[in-house]
Formats: sequence, C-alpha cells, structure tokens
Amino acid sequence: MHDSHPPENRQPEQITDDEKLLAILAYVPVLCLIPFVRTDRGEFVSAHVRLGMTLFVIEVFALILRYLRVVWDVIILLCVVGALAGIIHVVRGRPFSLPYLSDLFSRKL
Repeated sequence: MHDSHPPENRQPEQITDDEKLLAILAYVPVLCLIPFVRTDRGEFVSAHVRLGMTLFVIEVFALILRYLRVVWDVIILLCVVGALAGIIHVVRGRPFSLPYLSDLFSRKL
C-alpha cells in the first residue's frame, strides 16, 4: 500500500525510553559497549548501535594516530558531530545513518 505522507511528515515509531537510552549510549565512547552486548534490543537500537560502534572504532584508530595532530583533530571532530547528530535523531525517535559509515557494520548485530 502506498503511504500518502512524505517521509518527513510520518510519525516516528513508538520507541520506549529504555530503547532511547540504549540508542544514546551507542554514541558514547566506551559506554557504547553496553548496548552492543545486549541481545534483547530491537531494530531501532541495533541500527544506532551499528553506527555508534563504527564511530567508536574510528575513534580508537584516531587515538592510535594522535601523533598526527591534524588527522586526530579532524577525525575526532567528525566523530563528535556524527555522534551528536545520532543522539538528536534518537531523542526524536528517528533512524539515522551516515553514508558509507553506516554500512561498515551493516549486518545485524
């Protein structure tokens, strides 16, 4: 059946506060491991965990490359901006993806 509402006018699916909390934690370095190890999460949380874990792995690599000051600064800035955008989408109850990055951990976790 065809949806008559454009995507931006659709109501977000009902997301519980616990799901929002887990999805927000997915974007916080190190704390992202909490929702990662949980097996009882829905697709909303899993999608945010995949992106959050991708950002975390990139942050770890940036930490290794920290002696290249400019590289470190740019990578960390991009990760922080991506994480904040993801958290804003979580609070609104909406999915979020970043081109290429969201596909790195695209298999279901």
